[in-house]
Amino acid sequence: MPTGIQSAVLSACYAFLRPIARLLIKNGVGYQEFAEIAKNAFVEVASEDYGIRGRKTNMSRVAVMTGLSRKEIKRVRELISGGTLKIPSRTRRPELVLTIWHTDPDFQDSQGQPKILEFDGSKISFRNLVSRAGGDIPPMAMLNELLRAGSVVKEGENLRVVSRSYIPEPHDPLRILFAGGALRDLASTIVHNLECEDPEVRFVERRVYSDRLAVSQRSRFKKLARDKSELLLQDLHTWLSERESSTPQLDGEGVIRRIGVGVYFFDDSVAGEQPEEVI
Repeated sequence: MPTGIQSAVLSACYAFLRPIARLLIKNGVGYQEFAEIAKNAFVEVASEDYGIRGRKTNMSRVAVMTGLSRKEIKRVRELISGGTLKIPSRTRRPELVLTIWHTDPDFQDSQGQPKILEFDGSKISFRNLVSRAGGDIPPMAMLNELLRAGSVVKEGENLRVVSRSYIPEPHDPLRILFAGGALRDLASTIVHNLECEDPEVRFVERRVYSDRLAVSQRSRFKKLARDKSELLLQDLHTWLSERESSTPQLDGEGVIRRIGVGVYFFDDSVAGEQPEEVI
């Protein structure tokens, strides 16, 4: 059974993983891909942060800390050190259905194009296609997901595939990378503050919020928060610009370390989040 602090950490993780899971699912990333990058992160942090006298943590201790086998740890370490770490893309069932529809001769017309299918009735139907892909997903559930993702459209009683890709709600990759950086910065600040006993060394991390603000006032607060935040960030940017050098600065380890401030606005009703539990 988890200890009190472990239960609190897991509850906190569950809270911040909900929006992460929403981002992953919207962009067609499944649990297996997420589990693989989580494994890599566990191995890298356990290896780098808990060694003795600057050396990497030995594999036996990493195994104890992470619960992974030494064989798996060795594999991940080799990929990281060799610069060849890749996140395997497991073919999800919707993608497999689309691939079969585009490549299997049974589901192609005389021009080699994907056939227009009936949902049921004939041997070459959408139900049969889903069966070819295997798994236990009901054909109607699969169809609804592909329709929602825009990969398939209805033409009367028939179904036509319009995309070989399964990305339910595509986003700009560059914006997603920036979002990942913002999440990393916020999480790093929170973890630093949780581990730091000296209040003077803790980083600024504050929130102001209300669950009693009238709906009619919410748009006004959103604008106020945007305007005030912009002024604050402009002042901080000016301060940094006046004092920074023309080239990036390296620390004692030869690494460029950033310093900065982030400001964020949140609204549970827009983000689809559950309200925080009142303690």
